[in-house]
Parts: sequence; C-alpha cells; structure tokens
Amino acid sequence: MRKDYQVELNGYSNYIIEGASEGFVENFTLTIVCTPYTYETGISGILSDFSACEKKGLIVGVKKQGIVNVKIGLDKLILEIESLAEQMKFQAENILTIAFWGTAGWCDLYVNGVLSNRKQFSRHSRVLFSQKECYVGKYVDGKEFTEKTRCGVFHGNLDFIEFTREYQEYEQIIKLHNQVNEPEWKEINLYQTQDFSDDIYRPVYHLMPPGKWMNEPHAPFYYNGQYHIFYQANPHAPVWDNLCWGHLVSKDMISWEDAGIALYPDNESIDIDGCWSGSACMDSEGNPILFYTAGNNKELPNQSVAIARPQKKNDSKLKNWVKEGVVLRQSIGNGFLGEFRDPFVWRKADTYFCLVGTGDEDNGGGNALVYTSSDLKEFSCHGFLLDYDYEGCKEVGHVWELPVLLPLNNEEGKYCCDILLFCACQIEKEVVETYYFLGKFDYEKKKFHKFHEYPRLVDLGYGTFTGPSGFVTPDGRSVVFTIAQGKRQPEKEYYSGWAHNGGMPIELWIKEETLCIAPISEVKHYFSKCIMSEENQSVDLGIPIFQYENFLEHHLSVISQGNYLELTFEWKEDGYIISYNRKTKEWKTLSRKNDAMISKLRNEEDLVDIGKEDIKMECFIDHSMIEIFLNDRKGMTLRSYPFCEKNRVYVRTDGISSVSVWEYDKNTD
Repeated sequence: MRKDYQVELNGYSNYIIEGASEGFVENFTLTIVCTPYTYETGISGILSDFSACEKKGLIVGVKKQGIVNVKIGLDKLILEIESLAEQMKFQAENILTIAFWGTAGWCDLYVNGVLSNRKQFSRHSRVLFSQKECYVGKYVDGKEFTEKTRCGVFHGNLDFIEFTREYQEYEQIIKLHNQVNEPEWKEINLYQTQDFSDDIYRPVYHLMPPGKWMNEPHAPFYYNGQYHIFYQANPHAPVWDNLCWGHLVSKDMISWEDAGIALYPDNESIDIDGCWSGSACMDSEGNPILFYTAGNNKELPNQSVAIARPQKKNDSKLKNWVKEGVVLRQSIGNGFLGEFRDPFVWRKADTYFCLVGTGDEDNGGGNALVYTSSDLKEFSCHGFLLDYDYEGCKEVGHVWELPVLLPLNNEEGKYCCDILLFCACQIEKEVVETYYFLGKFDYEKKKFHKFHEYPRLVDLGYGTFTGPSGFVTPDGRSVVFTIAQGKRQPEKEYYSGWAHNGGMPIELWIKEETLCIAPISEVKHYFSKCIMSEENQSVDLGIPIFQYENFLEHHLSVISQGNYLELTFEWKEDGYIISYNRKTKEWKTLSRKNDAMISKLRNEEDLVDIGKEDIKMECFIDHSMIEIFLNDRKGMTLRSYPFCEKNRVYVRTDGISSVSVWEYDKNTD
C-alpha cells in the first residue's frame, strides 16, 4: 500500500490523521520520502501508530542532526533503533526504509541508500497495531505525548509513505533508494504556510519575524548600505526550543525584510543545543563578525563564545554565514560556572573588547566579565565590569544577560559618558527587566565607573521591554533594540502561530546630565499623514477633550500645559489609564477594571521630572502594542490583546492642550 501526500507540514499545527492498521504483523517494510526543514530538541514524528505504555505499534521520527528514531512495540518490550551509518540530509529530499523481519528476528533501518543500523530480537516477534488513529507528521505516544502536546510535529515536505506486509531484502531496498534522486540542498521557505492577514493582534510596523518564535533581537550593524539585525528564532514552532539566529535587513531600521536563518545549532562539538544571543563587530578590514553563545550540554560549562563570518562579503543581504568555532570558554573562578553568555563585542584601535554576562560568586549578584584580544584567538580576562553593592539593589538579579555598553553624546553631538544596559535575570519574586547605569568605561583599568548608586529603568512597562542590544549608527547615534514580550499564555501564542516581536528602536542621548529616550527619527517618515489635529484646547479636567475609535496603526501626540495629563484606552470592560502628574512626578498605568498597577513604580528612581516643560506624550499603537514616550525621558511599553477594532482612546488634562493623530503608511518611500 502506497499513499502519496505531497504536503508541507509547518512544524506545529498541520498534520494528518489516518485510520490505524489492525491486527498482528510479523513482517513488514515501510518506506518514507520526506524533506526536513528544521529540527526540534526532541523527536518530530513522521508516522505514529504507537502506544509506549501498551508496548504496541510503530513510530518513526527525526531528531537533531537528522538522526532517524524508530520505536516498535513487540507486546512485551519496545524495540528502539536509531540511524548510525547515515543520517537524514538537512533541507534535502531523503528516503527511509524500515524492514522488519519478525520471523528471523531483526529490523533494518536504511537511510538514503545506506544500511544505517540493524537491531536483533527474538524470532517470530510480531507487532500489534491497536491504535484508534494513525498520525502522519506528528509524534503521538499514548498518554504521554497526546494530540494536544505542543511539540513533535514534523516540519518539512512529506512526499509519500509505502507500507507492505512483507520483509524486503537488501538488494530490493537499495534498488528502490537508487531510484530517488541524490539528496541535494535546496532553498526552503520556512514560513510559507503561515497567513496572518486576519490576526488583529499581530503588529505591522514593528520588527517582526515571518512567524513562529522570536526572542531578543541582537547583533545590529550597518554594512554596504543596509542595516542588519538578528534575533533568537525557532523556525520550527512558536515555542522556545532549539534556538537559531534569524536574520532581517532594512534600509531604515523600521521596514525589515527576512534574510532567512543565519545560524542553526548543528555542530556537535560547538553548538548542538543552541545558538544563543550575542552581538556583531566589524573587523580591522571593515567586515562583520558575529559573536554568539554556543550551547553544548555535553560540556561543562555548557556555554561558550563562538564566531561566524559571512560566506560572501559582496552579498547585499549576507544570507549565508560560516562558523569558525569557539574562541572563548569560561574558566573556573570567572563568574558563576555555566552562566556565561551573550557576548557584547566592540573594537577600539587594534583591540577587541568583550563583555560576557554572568554572576559574581562573592556578592551573589549579576555582573559582566571583561575580556580583551588582539586576534580573537587569545583572550585576557580583566575581571568584573562593575563594582556595586548587591544587597542594596537586589533587583539586578543573580545573573546578567545581554550586557550592552554604548557611548552617549550630548545635544551638540559630543561624547559625554557611557551607558551600561543589561537584562536582570534570576530575580527573586520579580520579573525580568532592563536596567542601566550611566558612567564611563576606563579603558586603562577595564572598569565601568558608574555615576549613580542604584540601577534605573529605561522603560516602566513592567517586564515588557527586555532583551537589549545596541550599536552606533553611521551618523553617530546610539540606538537600542529590545524584545517586546508577548505577555500572553503559551497556548495562545502556539495557536496564533507567532510569539513576541521587537520594540520600537530607540535613540539615547544626554541632555542636562539626564538620559533622553525617543523612537529613532526614521519612524516619522511612516506617519506623514495627519488625520486629526486639535490645538490650544482649553478644557475642564473631568471632560474628555478627544475621543477616537478604530485605533490600530497610529501615532498619537498629546501636549498639555497643565500639571496633569491622562490617556485612557478603553475596550470592552477593561482598558488602561496612563497618567502623568507634574507635582508628584509619577508616570503610571492603571487598569480601568480594578485600578491595579500595570506599570512599574519602585521609588524615586522611577519618578520622572520634566521641570517646567509642557507635558508631552508620544504614543505609538500597533495592534497589541502600545508604546508611549514621556518628554523624551522614559518609555512605557504595554501589551493588550482585547485591544482591537472596537477600542476607544480618551484624553483628559487640566490645562491648554493639543492633540494630533497620524496614520501609519507602509508605502512610504
């Protein structure tokens, strides 16, 4: 029996349910032709008519590195066989055959014309197929892995499955395999089955992957007329697993184009368990190098720093990258063992400087180690980047991730100090946040000297704005990218087909010894169409001066000369009230439903002093994203999924005010 499928399975939601085989089978031959697009950490099921607890049926799947895994229930035991001599080819057509000879007591596994493994067992063993359903393209194993389990779906093309109730000899199988073309690599569209046109929650003008899973963006750089940025991606499914480096390119840092997957975790000696976050740096010839965290759970410590370079420097998109291996490993005594990740690298003169996130065993808090190298082969460790009292600021966590060090200019464009950003992790009873210190990096002592004692927040959205990365643009601006956490349940991410996106890129500078924060200037080109403008409105605080409906892809600017300004986002029975009080200096967001605090307000470090300036809120709405900037002093990143086409926005204030609304135009040149 042969069944032609010619179907693409997307790795998480589409698979096929067939009627199960019935009765005992003593001999059979099963042949499958398929093309795997990506792998999971576990097993992706190709064919599953199996129950582990009953020791019945058959399952065929594929693991990382193309390892074919077969389990056969023999009533009293489970026969497991994995490919050894030959593995499946990645992103190429493969032919597999399982030849089960129960009469003689052995099972052969062929992969692409090679007898890859053979297992022996008791003669006259039989397989009982007793499942109600047979799953094609999904791993289902009785009670442990059910149809609802959010893993185990094959990602790739399935051509055909052929099953016969007889054992085929070696010569027959090799002849069949030779009829299939030699496996060749081919370019794959990893997301072509995904359609988000009806998804009202998916942002439009924010940094987005084509679909599935996204973690923090990282390694931004400018090269040959294009901006590049990478991100933690799982192109298999919208879940955290087997992380790769996705790649996007842009001419303006707002409108991004997919450039594929730059790095896969595929090398057993380097990064078999993940290509985790890192950064980019230009070498002495002006060509980019990627520095990434190589995950390998077979080693201790399991994290190290590896590098990759572009395969073709003249490729405008730099789509293909070549790994050059591990260049920096953690030694015992340098930070928490096994917490050593997210290298941030820059070059000054002939020296490469590298920060690696870790924790300090002495004070118990997070920190970054400082390394230098002249050739990226030999590195010198200079200890921890920063001295501080962990007992006085435990919100920074036991481990730092994604340390970023950038120079800051004043309004005249002259350098005045540095900013150290980091993601605080392993925090007791708190959410992950991005904190910063202002100060100066001492290149002689390899230390950062902070200007203030306690860490400050760039954004008060309470754990939505995380995962910083940054670089200096060709025109001298320090720009920071972040991930905007999805803030919804994993099952909703899974069934929607995507999770997380980038926040609005922001520019950082210093004004009157204060950090200033604003969206990059390029975003203004996408909001040139003003659809409403009300100026110099004198109103009573209790009466809304402005109402607007169907607010999905807009920029709202509100200016008030008073002491209080409030924006209310209303949907159904819930919503947000975002307010600033000049007298108390409090900027906060409350729930309309129960007055619960949505934003973060710790102490005076989170107060915003704008002096005598008019209160100004710049608000960017992009479906489930709400980002507000107050007088270029602080950001507030929020998520809201009830926010849809029936929402309304109100503005209240106690002084003369102006309101303007611009509509997003994706066709802006």
